[in-house]
Amino acid sequence: MSTWYYLEDGVARGPAPHEELLALFREQRLPAHTLVCRVGQQEWTPAGEMGLLPPTAPPPLQSTESFGQPQPQTAGPSVAMLTNSEVSTTELAWRRYLARLVDFFLFAALIGLGISVMVPSVAEWIADGRGTLLSLGVALAYLPLEAFMLARSGTTPGKRLFALRVRTIDGSPLTFERAFQRSARVYLLGQAFGLPILTQIAKLFALDRFRRTGTTLWDEQCGTIVEHGELTPARKFSAAIILGIYLAMMYMVAVAQLG
Repeated sequence: MSTWYYLEDGVARGPAPHEELLALFREQRLPAHTLVCRVGQQEWTPAGEMGLLPPTAPPPLQSTESFGQPQPQTAGPSVAMLTNSEVSTTELAWRRYLARLVDFFLFAALIGLGISVMVPSVAEWIADGRGTLLSLGVALAYLPLEAFMLARSGTTPGKRLFALRVRTIDGSPLTFERAFQRSARVYLLGQAFGLPILTQIAKLFALDRFRRTGTTLWDEQCGTIVEHGELTPARKFSAAIILGIYLAMMYMVAVAQLG
């Protein structure tokens, strides 16, 4: 008997036995327009087209286009976990981007503080705008640290601030190896190694794909899902403070370079 994956409020669930899925539709716990994917297939299909709806079920509705139709793999679909189906993909994309920005800012600030204390001459060299290679080194050094945090708790300071958590499709914690692979793919596919112009192009491509499919290429390749929790007022306030400090520091660096 077949087993299935299905989407519920943007969440990929399963695999579920055939009879269990039929019962969900029969008891009207899933709407008729639910997208399903038989294990081993490569695309989502409305349940009605797969003969999963009971005879008394209402006719299938037009599938919503808000998150697109993610392309599942044989290991299971990789889509963003949504705790609130009314949250737009644009907001979720910004939360993920700002979470990474906060993480890198905090890490770079700690590194910069350490360099300023131990090697002041290097700090002056960076302030003069000649620290591009060092910035690349800091970014590469952050990869194993991020992988360690994701493998340990599924989140990072920035992700925790924006109520994000990373896990595997089957719900198990990430191993360090898988977490590192994901971090490296983010840096390559989502940031193009931080290279000028290319990084902006990579971000635009990643944003466009996320809006269309509700997932990213690195999550799809690594078999991971990002869970999104509620962004409370306290989280928003804390994020605004940290991002304000970040912008102020970027302004001071720019002024110092021009001066």
